[in-house]
Amino acid sequence: MEQRYMKVGLALTVGLLAGLWCINNLLNLETAWAAVAYTLSQQDQAGYSVHIIPPIESPIVTTLALAVICLAEATAASFSILGAWRMWAARKSDDAHFATATRPAVMGAGVAVLTWFLGFQVIGGAGIMMGQAEGLLGATEGAFRFGAYSFLTLIYLSLAEPSRPGS
Repeated sequence: MEQRYMKVGLALTVGLLAGLWCINNLLNLETAWAAVAYTLSQQDQAGYSVHIIPPIESPIVTTLALAVICLAEATAASFSILGAWRMWAARKSDDAHFATATRPAVMGAGVAVLTWFLGFQVIGGAGIMMGQAEGLLGATEGAFRFGAYSFLTLIYLSLAEPSRPGS
């Protein structure tokens, strides 16, 4: 039973992490937009002189990129919190029912991994070299931590329950 409580808690944690970042971005929309614009422009990027992804200075592309980030964070939060709720409701059910209740949380943690690993590490870090720009190393490091927490949660949520005595 303690495994189930841990899974509920971790799913809720990923949901809160993604949800709070989404809310932070929305409450600080101008700052978030400026950070995305700065990243896409590759201004002050002290790395390679040839860019895989050319610098982008379009306000429309910046707005779309920020919208995708916020939507991905909101999706990860929604699925993770829904999964936590369903797991809580199924915590005393049989193993099959609990495993089914875990699915939204697995999806939420997976979307969180894709957001912070694919979005910020692969596209932002390797494609745009954001870790080499003035002031963006913290964003890259933070995205790594958030992606790692989410991935570890995804792995844990995907593990089968240990058999319970008498079942």
